[in-house]
Amino acid sequence: MFAGSAAFAQAAQCSCLAAIPVSGSVVGQLTNVQGDVRMSQAGGYTGVNGEAPVYSGARIMTGAQASASLVVGTNCAFNVPANVTVQIDPVEGGMCVSFDAPQAAVVPAGSEPGVLPVLLGAGAIGGGAALLLGLQDDDDAVSR
Repeated sequence: MFAGSAAFAQAAQCSCLAAIPVSGSVVGQLTNVQGDVRMSQAGGYTGVNGEAPVYSGARIMTGAQASASLVVGTNCAFNVPANVTVQIDPVEGGMCVSFDAPQAAVVPAGSEPGVLPVLLGAGAIGGGAALLLGLQDDDDAVSR
């Protein structure tokens, strides 16, 4: 009973719950490695210089100017940015892929930035400017 609740609690923190094929010990693939990318191995962390298989329990760390593409299972694909640690842990029903960075920093592979954040940012700047102009004392003699 407790094992199921622990697996559920961990799965609730997953960025993606990967469906894993029954056969084979490799659960994913790391590709498009650029910069300082390290992955945990039996003897500690080792550098990744290209493509590398990903195993259950792996930890992947990207350096300050590094990035990589990560695919786990049949349904989880991410572009991993700089300064992130990714954890791939077994949970009931598959592999939990989680990140130690703010969710906004981790972009699912294949997604494109939208126009909405740009419009919202521009609207906030324009609204702030309008507020400042409205509060400005322009010396109108209305109440003299």
